[in-house]
Amino acid sequence: MTIGTFVTSTLGMQSQSHAMEQISANIANVQTTGYKKVDTRFETLMKEYNEIGVNTHYFSSGIVDRRMVDLNGQLKTTESIYDLAISGRGFFVVEGQNNTLYSRAGDFQATAITPVGYSPKSVTYYKPSEAGVVTQSTPATYFVNTSGYYVMGWNYNSETEAFSSSLEPVIISPMEYYPGHQTTKMSFKGNINAAATDTQLLKFPVYDSKFAQHNMVMKWEPQSDANTWIVNVDVDNGAVTSGPITVTFNENGQLVSPKTLTNLSIAWDEGGASTIALDFQHFTQYANALNGEVLSQDGKGFGALTTMKWDENGVLNATYSNGSSIPVCKVAIAHIQVPNMMEAVSGNMFSYNQNAGNLEIIDLQEARTETSIQGGATESSNVALEEEFTNMIITQRAYSSNVKTFTTVNEMTQEAISILT
Repeated sequence: MTIGTFVTSTLGMQSQSHAMEQISANIANVQTTGYKKVDTRFETLMKEYNEIGVNTHYFSSGIVDRRMVDLNGQLKTTESIYDLAISGRGFFVVEGQNNTLYSRAGDFQATAITPVGYSPKSVTYYKPSEAGVVTQSTPATYFVNTSGYYVMGWNYNSETEAFSSSLEPVIISPMEYYPGHQTTKMSFKGNINAAATDTQLLKFPVYDSKFAQHNMVMKWEPQSDANTWIVNVDVDNGAVTSGPITVTFNENGQLVSPKTLTNLSIAWDEGGASTIALDFQHFTQYANALNGEVLSQDGKGFGALTTMKWDENGVLNATYSNGSSIPVCKVAIAHIQVPNMMEAVSGNMFSYNQNAGNLEIIDLQEARTETSIQGGATESSNVALEEEFTNMIITQRAYSSNVKTFTTVNEMTQEAISILT
């Protein structure tokens, strides 16, 4: 029985020593983004040995490590465009070294290095200059984690106005300038002074085929009929090739005609032409002060990049000074049935295996799920420091108890040997 006691206490010390190692690792990573703690559990271990020709069994302690991958850490705001956090279940999909892994650590960064196995890409955009509009191209900037693995998702193509159909490393460099749009339709809101006897002038901005802004001046000429006006239009740096517009109101100051869109044709001095559909329906004729404004129009000038922001679906949107906003990329999320069965990999990443159950790649824009993305934030470690210190005290006492058992049995053995000799 003495041998069994020695072995039991030795295995007990080894088990408690292993538990202390895991506790130390948890404490060391208490500030590590996306770290998932290891919870060491103990199980009964039965051994059999032969002592003086008699088979004897003894029970000792074995260890089972369980990584708490499904226990989420708190989200911490960073305000960095390179930081992402997942609220709810799911993992970022990262690719590198011919391997696909999964992670909750969203402390990403940018790199200009093209991923292995992919062709170099560039971001092309149009930029206004003194010589006119010029085409500019810059190398694409990719999204990577701290281990150099590329974040996977879908990139937006501004020409097709759609995201890529297959997973690829996401590009987080938007166009520095966003093209404008020539004016093709305008809707106005305003009042023409019914008591006016001279020409009434209203001025509005319009944009040509090169997205340059010009002033459009409406000249409202009163007629002998107090409710009828002839509108002539002048445009800076262009010639209006369509005729004047007749506008009539009823006795209550409400528009009678034109009720449909009226086309205005313009030939620009620098080349090109525009046809603008004008909507007068929101004009009135009251004995009030003259006023007018553009209710809506599709024209806008070039826009310089002003901000980038992630939405809850993991889409990075770029906003420009002309009011335009377009997507840049969208990160993919992996839903894994039993995440605790994945194998931990250096860099706060996990590899998938069949023991983890079903794996599904989720597009948060398309899927109905409670998972969401928070930009400018990271997920903290799920280690509770006070809990780890408590476990450390318990483990240290258990280890000391095993040491005491070993020492006591050793002293008893030495005493027995001295008696026999």
